[in-house]
Amino acid sequence: MRYVALVLTVAVAASTGCDRSRADLTKALAESKAAEAQKDSLLTEVLETTQFVSDLNSELAKAKALAEAQAGSDRGMPGAQLDREERKATLERIQQVIARLNESEAKLTATENRVKNAKIRNARLLAQITTYKQTIEDLKTAAEQQRSEQEAIIADQRNQIANLSGQVDELNVQTASLRDTVGHLTAYKNRVYYAIGTKNELLKSGVVTKEGSKFLIFGGTRLEPARKPNLEAFTMIDKTQTLSIPLPRTDKRYKIISRQNPEYLAGGVAENGEVEGVFQIASPEDFWSASKYLILVEN
Repeated sequence: MRYVALVLTVAVAASTGCDRSRADLTKALAESKAAEAQKDSLLTEVLETTQFVSDLNSELAKAKALAEAQAGSDRGMPGAQLDREERKATLERIQQVIARLNESEAKLTATENRVKNAKIRNARLLAQITTYKQTIEDLKTAAEQQRSEQEAIIADQRNQIANLSGQVDELNVQTASLRDTVGHLTAYKNRVYYAIGTKNELLKSGVVTKEGSKFLIFGGTRLEPARKPNLEAFTMIDKTQTLSIPLPRTDKRYKIISRQNPEYLAGGVAENGEVEGVFQIASPEDFWSASKYLILVEN
């Protein structure tokens, strides 16, 4: 009986050991398959990331060649602004690449840790993971360098835009100043004066003076514009805006004693050049070209 019991005990122990070995083996095989599948997935992702970076490098090379071709020309602020926007878009793509590389690196590290902690170590898979990690590090280094270059270019373009904006602001100030100066000069150029009154009124106000001399019945005097007229006795107008000058009395005639030519008036002009009714200027530039001071004396 003792022998039989001993045989049964040995048989049970052997059976239990086999079951454990079979379970461990099944678990190890499952882990190996999972690791292989993870390796294939990582390999695919690394290849996709590598292709993504390669495509981006091609785009950056084209952009760099275009920038060098345009470097010799002054594109102005809009051109610099456009370049800066394009650079920013490129920088965003580079940052996407770096983020993707970081994700791939994290996945590789997690897989590496699982393989290292597995009961059956897969040396070949670990070697491949190490290679992939090195590839990712190289790609990250290249991407970081590209990012630094793009950021430096963007910063330089930002300074260029700031300088161009300053130049535009300065030009705007100068333009406004010139426009103001032109406005003042135009207003000054168009500024003319007139004085209307009787002979005595104009003499008294210093607008006109008597020229010539008379002795008994010989000689005579005439009214002439004063050499230094009293400007306070004149009314200032804009010759381009005021084409009609009101006369003090509509029942009287007025004679021009300044240098203006009555031929450039419209209507109400007698043959002797006297004006009545309405003093209407037909051609202001021609009329005022002889003198800026109009003097009308009442007859």
